[in-house]
This record gives sequence, C-alpha cells and structure tokens, in this order.
Amino acid sequence: MTQEFMNGFVAELTRAVGALLNTTATPIEARTAAAGDGFVVTIAAREGGRGELRVYFARAGAEALAKALGTAPLEPSEAKVVQCLKELCGQAIAAFDISSSGMSLAVVLVALSPELPGASGGVLATSGAVQVEISAQGLEPALQVLLAGDFEITASAAAPFEAATGGTLDVIMDLDLPLVVRFGRTELPLRMLTALGPGSVIDLGRAPDEPVDVLISNRVVARGEVVIVAGNYGVRVHDVVSPAERARSLEAEFA
Repeated sequence: MTQEFMNGFVAELTRAVGALLNTTATPIEARTAAAGDGFVVTIAAREGGRGELRVYFARAGAEALAKALGTAPLEPSEAKVVQCLKELCGQAIAAFDISSSGMSLAVVLVALSPELPGASGGVLATSGAVQVEISAQGLEPALQVLLAGDFEITASAAAPFEAATGGTLDVIMDLDLPLVVRFGRTELPLRMLTALGPGSVIDLGRAPDEPVDVLISNRVVARGEVVIVAGNYGVRVHDVVSPAERARSLEAEFA
C-alpha cells in the first residue's frame, strides 16, 4: 500500500470528521502510539483493487466523536460508537473512490478491538501503518486513528473510469453540477392532477425513515437520510454508486 494512498485516505477521513461536526478538523502525526482497546473498521476493495485496509480507532476519541454527534448528554453505547465509525468511514470512502483511479471500496466489518497495535511492533512495524490524531472543535480528546493493511490498486482500475469520462475528468472537476434530492415519486391520474389546489395532500408512498435519492442528470448517484445542518436541510450519505456509474452521470451532464 503506497504512502500516497494512506495520506489520501487520512485526508478524506479528516474532512468527514469536520463535515459531521460542522467544523474544520485537522490531522497531526501522532507522537505516541495509541494504547488500550478501541474499534477496528475493515475496508475491502469491491473492484479496481484487492486486499483490505484496517482503520483502528482508540476508544476515548471514538466515544467522544459519537457523543458530540448525539442529541443527549449521556455516554454513547458501543452500538452507537460502532454506527458512528461506520458512517464516518462510509463518508470518507464516498469521497475517496473518485480520487483513487476508479477503485471502489466498502466497509465490511466494524468490531471491538481488545488492544490497538503498538508502535514498537506488530502491524505498525510490519505493514507501514500510518497513525494520526484528528482534532476538531468540540472533540475532546482527539480521535486517534491508525491505518494499516495490504491494499493494492490494480493497474486496470483507472481504464474504465477514464474511458467513461472521455479523458476530461481533470478539466471538469471544478465545475458545479445541479444536484437533486428526491424524497419520493408517484403517478397520478390526469383527473387528480387537474383537481390539485392549496391544501391538497399527495401521498408519495414512502415511509419517513426510508432513504432519499441523490440525483445528478436524473441518475441516482447516492442515497441517504435527511438531516438538519446549521438550520438547513441536508442529506447524510449512506450508500454511493460505483465510480463508473458516477462517471456516466458526469458524461450525461456534459454530453
């Protein structure tokens, strides 16, 4: 696994922490090895790569993050911490997929880790692991993270992604695209459409807790839940389509 890969994933993980806390997060190189127990998130390649990446989180920082995201002042349960870390890594993956030559990643396991790897041996010494502390306003203590694994990007990963974008990805990366969030859809007889007026209620056939669709060029690129961000509506992404599908959405937009 290259140092560039590790640093890129740390950068996206840091941005995800900042996005969840609605602030700016900063990564610094850890001066001491994380000690004690914690949690490990295992990430595997779906396409365009092989192997696994293991992201270790020290318990204190992971619990602090889950507590900062909660609505109650109570200490978060282990289940809440696991869900929080799964969501955090999912957001980092969603952003990292696009920048990793078309490789698609997925969280396959989140579990308790009785002991985090030490700096003097084990996975940190043998796998070129990277350890950082991610700090942000409202996050105390900082989130201690250690990344290790045997991930490899295959040589053919970039080909389908570049082909789908017609080789123009670098040119259009900074362009703004119209993004639409679809809460639901239904079909109505013309008779009902003509009878619509103020106060009419349209049943979208969708439960309030079902995920909403995020579309670009009338193509679904992600799904998530509706949240409130600084008093405005937002969408917390849970699932993202493959990089190739996203590339086809870009191609359709600029065709």
